[in-house]
Amino acid sequence: MAAEEHHHTDDPPIRISNEFADIWIRKVYTRNGERLEINAHRRGYRILLDAVELESLTWQTADTFSEFLRASVGPDDGM
Repeated sequence: MAAEEHHHTDDPPIRISNEFADIWIRKVYTRNGERLEINAHRRGYRILLDAVELESLTWQTADTFSEFLRASVGPDDGM
């Protein structure tokens, strides 16, 4: 799948980090509308989420995220 072209605002990315993770987030504009870019630069992962995908995070419980974190520390790369 080809990478979706996008451009970001002139605002600097917001950095959120702790001893376990370090991410940058910023708003980007794509041909399909606004997205939130989440970049885990140390691990080399990046995702663009639209408003519905972001809203769906609010429907989850803390247990959902605990299970998610227990199951994986990153995408399975088949190795």
